[in-house]
Amino acid sequence: MKDWEIEKLLRYALSGGIGLAVLLLRYPAVRGTIGGMEAGKEATLVLGLVLLIGTLVYNLHRALVYPALIRLLGWFALRWKFSWRLLNAWKPLDAELEIDRWRWGCPDDKRRRWDEWGAQVHFLYCSAWGILAALLLGNLVWGTPDGRVPYIFWILFAVILFAGCVNNYRLLYSILADMDRQS
Repeated sequence: MKDWEIEKLLRYALSGGIGLAVLLLRYPAVRGTIGGMEAGKEATLVLGLVLLIGTLVYNLHRALVYPALIRLLGWFALRWKFSWRLLNAWKPLDAELEIDRWRWGCPDDKRRRWDEWGAQVHFLYCSAWGILAALLLGNLVWGTPDGRVPYIFWILFAVILFAGCVNNYRLLYSILADMDRQS
């Protein structure tokens, strides 16, 4: 893990840590299900869970949710002409493929900025999904505890998801502006 770049940590680890933290903070009964272990084994288990949850959240996000989100943002930000193909998010639009081809043709130093920005965007999305998954799983398995804490986490979910959408919109706009400038 020492060779991991910040983008990989953002994508695969931190959202899992946020989801696990929300689960433990929101549903104290979860802590009792782990049982007593040695500190080293417990730390290994927690680290493994964080990576497993983070990787799962990121991959589900990229495969199921992000294709639809990028279409929606593209429709608003890029004024893609609406068609029923927008709803079929699993088949890329010609405009999406054109942007990707252009971006991958850019020099590494220029593309690096967008890669880092994209990692931050996906971190925001995956953090929101981690919070949502923790809240839904917790309610399903451990029930709804009393208090104001759930409202804080629901607000946090909404704010982080909105921040992800705004950042994604700006990233798309930035890539397209550079694309137009070069044309």
